[in-house]
Amino acid sequence: MTVNESATPAPELSPERPPVVTTMPRLGRGVCWRDIVREIELDELERETRLKEAA
Repeated sequence: MTVNESATPAPELSPERPPVVTTMPRLGRGVCWRDIVREIELDELERETRLKEAA
């Protein structure tokens, strides 16, 4: 047995679905996805705060 051989064979990988590739739409000049994601996160935080206050 050489250094690269293992005592037990590696298990076969189960067939998985290929990764879903989505393309992002082009943004206008000066707009970046980081800003959009941050706005979404702030909206979620605001919504959670309102729900806690309402409870």
